[in-house]
Amino acid sequence: MLYIPFDDLVRTLEAALEKAGVDASRAARLSDVFARNSLEGVYSHGVNRFPRFLFCIREGIVRLDTTPERVASLGGMEVWDGRFGPGPLIAEDAMARAVELSRTHGIACVSVRNSSHWMRAGRYGRQAAQAGMAAILFTNTTANMPAWGAEDPRLGNNPIVLAVPRSKGPVVVDTAMSQFAYGKLEVAVQNGQMLPFDGGYDEEGRLTRDPKAILKTRRILPAGYWKGSAMSLALDLLAGALSMGRTVCAVTRAPEDEAGLSQVFIAINFRGLLPAEQVDRLLDEAVEFLLSSKPVPGGAPIRYPGQDVERTAARNLERGVPVAEETWEKIQAHMQRP
Repeated sequence: MLYIPFDDLVRTLEAALEKAGVDASRAARLSDVFARNSLEGVYSHGVNRFPRFLFCIREGIVRLDTTPERVASLGGMEVWDGRFGPGPLIAEDAMARAVELSRTHGIACVSVRNSSHWMRAGRYGRQAAQAGMAAILFTNTTANMPAWGAEDPRLGNNPIVLAVPRSKGPVVVDTAMSQFAYGKLEVAVQNGQMLPFDGGYDEEGRLTRDPKAILKTRRILPAGYWKGSAMSLALDLLAGALSMGRTVCAVTRAPEDEAGLSQVFIAINFRGLLPAEQVDRLLDEAVEFLLSSKPVPGGAPIRYPGQDVERTAARNLERGVPVAEETWEKIQAHMQRP
């Protein structure tokens, strides 16, 4: 494992993006996305994904010659066509637009069709929380998860984010509808680790904690078994209907690598409706009640979702951002291409 100073990492990724044909402004934003995701401990959707993102640019899966276009609006609702541009930038701009609309309408929903992988979903929930808004956002994916009781993948693991702003630190739930996201499996393989709980099936159809076996069969386990399966379908249908975009079945039929995704960004200006100080007291009381839980013997301290982000970022700023040597070599090889 390499430990790269954060500023050096950002500059390297920015240079690699510009070499791939990304203009300077978007390269600066995208380099921050990948570097900061790893800085804050989400390695599965940070620098680890960067070589794949460069591949998608080279293959034209992510298009650099387009900009998103608004195609419909109704009060606090808008539909945008991402036109297959860079997913992280489409997501940032859509979340910003939802926040802007919620200041007027109280609640706003911006849906996007024809986007690409947005990388770390929680980033956009934190973006809304930092603007003082609660947020709900979700995306569909290619078919990468069997329905509960099925063998072949017909559902996406369709991540969802719920974010609640607090002055003491936002609560941000960022979860896929599978027990473990594929990126987490890949990180576990890189680190030579088994999963802490069953995450999917091996070739014999047995539940396993071996990430290599699950990656081989591509039979990941829905979170909560039938519950994750049902939630996945509902999120897919909502994303497709609200954006009039592709559902999982249509994304899967397309030849591109997970392109043409449908995504939804909801911002809620609840402090504009209710007394802000009373809301903060209510939230703080609920979080403190959780944190006062008695851990099981030998267990880790109880934390709320998103609590460790600042602590992890501070540690990685001091020691350097962890980057797998194989990943760094791929980035360097890209830089050496004619």
